[in-house]
Order: sequence, then C-alpha cells, then structure tokens
Amino acid sequence: MRNLTLNFELGQLTEVRYQDDQHANSRRSVRGKTGGPFRSAGSFQWTSAVKALALLLVKTKAAPMDALLRGDANSLAASLDYAISKQPVWLTEMFGCDQQGISFVRRMILRTNPERKRPGPVTLGINQMYVSSEAVTIYVNGKLCEGDALIPLVNELQGIEMAYCEAKAA
Repeated sequence: MRNLTLNFELGQLTEVRYQDDQHANSRRSVRGKTGGPFRSAGSFQWTSAVKALALLLVKTKAAPMDALLRGDANSLAASLDYAISKQPVWLTEMFGCDQQGISFVRRMILRTNPERKRPGPVTLGINQMYVSSEAVTIYVNGKLCEGDALIPLVNELQGIEMAYCEAKAA
C-alpha cells in the first residue's frame, strides 16, 4: 500500500513523505534548494510544477471524483505535464523511479494530451489504482486536514493558479 503525506505551511507545500511498500521505499522531500539538516531527504522548490502537483493532490483528497487539473500553454497543468515528461531530479527524489530510470510519478499521474502534442489543453488526474485518495494525508500548519476543511487550501492554491496564468498572459 502506498501512502502520501503532504505538509503545508502558510498555503505552501513544505514537505512530502511518500511510502511505497511494494518497493520498500520511504522518501522524504523538503522545500528548499537542498535537504539541509534533513540529510537523507530530497528537496524541491516552490515552482509552478510543484504548485500544480500540490493543487492536484489536495483536490484529489478533497473531492476524488472531480480532481482534475487542466490547462493550455503557460498553465500550472502544462508546467506539471512538462516536468513529468522531463523527469527533473526533484520528482525522482520525491517518488523514486524504476530500474529503467522512469519516475514512478508517471504511474501516479494520468495525462490526456501529454506534452500538448495535439491542439488543446493537457488534463492531469491521479491514478486512483496507484495512489488512492484515502492514502493521501494532508497537514496544514501542523494540523490534520480532511473533508470540507480542505476547501480553503484548494481555494488558495487555485488562486495561485489564476495568478500564475494571468502573469504568463501579460
């Protein structure tokens, strides 16, 4: 069984813990340029792709049936889609990879129109067969957050998405 724990502080993702019992891996990634004092931890920066990942995972926990992220060029969805295609180090540190070097995030996130190879938006969703919404745990400012209590976080992250798209359009 896989487990994914997200920690948010002040509306920003600060830590991800990913447990994959199938491969006996437990991974921890912290926000920053390096793991710093967390010697065995990976790291990530608060980029548009990480914002998209956070939004998608929080939406998955809040409303699993409606949890999709969709967007054209210069959207958070397109940023995450690009990251999945290019497999940056932070994604591999966060979720691991198979023996061929393919990041497990490609199994976790399903994509329609990946890399926008045809006209129209890319659509991303969590593969519930790989990581179920029940396996996602979210903490906000140190407190467990579930159900309707996630709505303010979803709204805050969607506000980030709107601001990102507006800035790219300008």
